[in-house]
Amino acid sequence: MKTKQRNKVQSFYSFSILLISIIALNIIVQYSFFRIDLTTDKRYSLSESTKEKIKSLEDIIFIKVYLEGDLPADFKMLRNATKELLDEFRAYNTNIQYEFINPSANEDKNERFKVYRQLASEGLAYYSIPVENKDGFAQKTIFTGAQITYNENSIPINLLVSSRSVPTNADINNSIHKLELTLLTAIHYLTTKQPKTIAFTTGHGELDNLEIADFAYELSQSYHVSQVEIHGKINALSKRIAIDSSKSVIENKFDLIIIAKPDSTFDERDKFVIDQYIMHGGKVIWLLDNINVSMDSLRQKTTTIGLPVELNLDDMLFKYGVRLKQHLVLNRNALEIGTAEGALRRWDYFPLALPASKHLITNNINSLKTQFVNSIDTIANGIGKKTVILKTDNNCRLMPSPAIVDVEDIIYRRPNPALYTKPAQNLGVIIEGSFKSNFENRIGDPRIINNPDFHIKFQSPPTKMAFFADGDLIRNQIMEQNSGPFPLPLGYDRFTRKMFDNKKFLLNTVNYMLDDNSLIELRSKEFKIRLLDKTKVTKNRLFWQILNTATPLIFVILMGLLLLIFRNKIYARKNTE
Repeated sequence: MKTKQRNKVQSFYSFSILLISIIALNIIVQYSFFRIDLTTDKRYSLSESTKEKIKSLEDIIFIKVYLEGDLPADFKMLRNATKELLDEFRAYNTNIQYEFINPSANEDKNERFKVYRQLASEGLAYYSIPVENKDGFAQKTIFTGAQITYNENSIPINLLVSSRSVPTNADINNSIHKLELTLLTAIHYLTTKQPKTIAFTTGHGELDNLEIADFAYELSQSYHVSQVEIHGKINALSKRIAIDSSKSVIENKFDLIIIAKPDSTFDERDKFVIDQYIMHGGKVIWLLDNINVSMDSLRQKTTTIGLPVELNLDDMLFKYGVRLKQHLVLNRNALEIGTAEGALRRWDYFPLALPASKHLITNNINSLKTQFVNSIDTIANGIGKKTVILKTDNNCRLMPSPAIVDVEDIIYRRPNPALYTKPAQNLGVIIEGSFKSNFENRIGDPRIINNPDFHIKFQSPPTKMAFFADGDLIRNQIMEQNSGPFPLPLGYDRFTRKMFDNKKFLLNTVNYMLDDNSLIELRSKEFKIRLLDKTKVTKNRLFWQILNTATPLIFVILMGLLLLIFRNKIYARKNTE
């Protein structure tokens, strides 16, 4: 009797300890969060900058995700990955709130289409996906966007990034890997009290809106983007801000301006306006062609001539620390173009641009496509820190201007290796520091000097400028469709069907110029995409279904048998005592 009573007491103590442990564990888990990421590329770990941003949110951010309902398997993966990421955000800050909504929930067709039109008008992307059913195939409308609201401000985002009408499995995998960047970019934009401003200059033959459409759209996800025409206006880039009745200061209207492939002369007044914008702390990305070659001419005949572009910027660029060369750079590591016969041939006039140094901008950057480039040199003028970030490959050929461009020389004839003897050529430079004015010790326009609304400076505070010797780095290709011209993603080449890193590189450059380094770190996270072999999956489908279904059941049964055997042995030993 005593043995049985002692066993009961021990069992009661054991049960009490187990119960207390479970309660304590639940309390600990409720107030703490941890996650072990065993993947080699740490794909399920939030970056430190993301954690800091999420933890700093002081008000509620509400996210409506419209990727819900009866979804194909690939889209269900994207939906689940989005929910997991939002759950992880919530673990660091409960101000993150979300809701998944099925836009196709209404059985009434007219009401359902009304919802579709409303969501599309708000900027949410959708796809018409062919889905197999018992009658064959049917088109299913799937929205892949979300609406993020913060302090009564709301913006749409697209969770799926694809240039195809029907996204592939690779597109969805890639979008899953970019979810953290997509969501954090939107949160960063909404929660920044005064988003930074970027302006593309116009009036000097710069690339038109359609040619920079993709990059401008990407920038608009994080910044206010606009255009500005200088046209000799002293207040085009800056304005006077009154501090009190007797004191005022000059303030730039834009945090950054982008000068994208101008083809006409800058007069001295326009140069002065840009110069003073820099002297007051402005930042500039210059994308300049120093030699003009027309591909349209080569479509009509086999030769054309590359002539210098008279921009009238040489003195200005020299003062800031760079010099553009007047020659074309050819390299055998180049983009392929289509011939009249429909074949693809390497076109030495389109050398691939490569990262030139270990820099935050070039982290995990692959090659960029270019078009008729010249090279750029730095000047030892004691101004700031100069970093070459973009180069060609080794063994270049330099063709001075005026340069005769002959299609047959490169495509139909074997290039002469003796001509490719020059080292790698610089294509991009970042300069950081205090710049001196190009108009220092020069007689200025009396209308400017005597202008009470402007204060001339001859040395800038610490700022940054980026110089690139190819304006086409930022230009997206355009596809003609029945509905009109359509911009392709920046970096995509429709002839070779290859994607180059132009967009990622230039976004990194903008982020670096504007000190948004956290976005660069997120964009530079590298993932290995491991796609399933669909042929093997289809062939061995029944085997994997049985394995995935039976294995958990067998495991549970074995655990139950082991516990039963273990329990019987314990009680048998106690009874013998």
